[in-house]
Amino acid sequence: MNYRELSLLFNKLVNNECTDEEADLIMNLFSDRSYDDLFRQLAEEQLKQSPSDEDRQDVSKSALDLQLRAILKANVKKKAVTEKTWKISILYVAAASLLFLVIVTYFYHNIKPKAFVADAGKQQISAGGNKAILTLGNGTKINLEAVVVGAIAAQSNFTIKKTSNGVLVYQANATSKVNSRETDEHTYNTISTPEGGQYQVVLPDGSKVWLNAASSIKFPTQFSRLERVVELSGEAYFEVVKISSPQTNKRGFKSQPFIVLSRRQKIEVLGTKFNVNDYAEENCVKTTLLKGSVKVIPISGDNQKASAISQILRPGEQSKLNGDNLNISEADTAAATAWKDGFFQFDNEDVYVVMRKIARWYNVEVEYHGDMRGKVFSGVISKYDDIRDVLKMLQLTGSVSFAIKDHKIIVS
Repeated sequence: MNYRELSLLFNKLVNNECTDEEADLIMNLFSDRSYDDLFRQLAEEQLKQSPSDEDRQDVSKSALDLQLRAILKANVKKKAVTEKTWKISILYVAAASLLFLVIVTYFYHNIKPKAFVADAGKQQISAGGNKAILTLGNGTKINLEAVVVGAIAAQSNFTIKKTSNGVLVYQANATSKVNSRETDEHTYNTISTPEGGQYQVVLPDGSKVWLNAASSIKFPTQFSRLERVVELSGEAYFEVVKISSPQTNKRGFKSQPFIVLSRRQKIEVLGTKFNVNDYAEENCVKTTLLKGSVKVIPISGDNQKASAISQILRPGEQSKLNGDNLNISEADTAAATAWKDGFFQFDNEDVYVVMRKIARWYNVEVEYHGDMRGKVFSGVISKYDDIRDVLKMLQLTGSVSFAIKDHKIIVS
């Protein structure tokens, strides 16, 4: 069970909303020491809801008493009261009270996080937001954060618009054709997000793409009839529209394939939802499938070998490509797409991987002091929280400390 699932279950229990089976499950998990770090972070999230000083370092005894009394006074849902429902209600309240009290006691008596050090200067590290540069076929660059809502450019038979909620849409004109037989005359557009940026675009065929920080996607303003090809750098989530083809194409598809080319692999899609993470600095490429079907093909000098090790993913699976090794495993789809939904989600992730995600989003440098081997983190937190809150959550493990100085995070 990952942090998000456990957090939802824990909150249901504390709010007297879960079934007796769910209450039993969370009590069993609490007895499993491998979940200590996750429960520790849940305790911190609960404590954040209590009155505290500016840095949330102290919680008064009276605040804890009030919170525990609130749990004990949780209202039973208005329905016919039977002996069974009464017993279940008492189980909810008792389990919630006991669990919360034990976690809080354990947190304050056993966990002594290292002091968090923040730069005393006035420099502010802000969370990322909707920022991107659109490069048109003629080389013109448009800052999408700065332009106003409405039509911002026109190419081929499409008008490019920015919507009120910050989405870039390629809207076909009345006389345009979405697909063309000719490819030579195609012009290409590129959308690039900086560190600290993200953006959503609706492509000329209607497919939707969410770009993560420090990523880019290149695509033709008019797709060919044979296939739809885009080039990706970094990370993106796709919702691909299925388009029927009037005839079977050279790959044997009756539908027009959508192909995603990245630095180390190629993905063939018909209509589906999936996430691709292919940052150059990461050891492997991760492709996570939520719906439909995709074929993952490594890109190498040996096409025959690449074809031999290619794999087809089913919903709920993730491929990891590292060199010539392509492995398929069950996916945590919520974790893979958490960034799109506004969260950082870490499930036993290496400190270097975690800090690269944070550095991309907050556009900061990271410096390491000491041995970081074996340092892993789990947790969920909003990407829009102050960076200090994110680092404090990670620091709850007690295994590392953080300091912020001159727009740089120092990990020791």
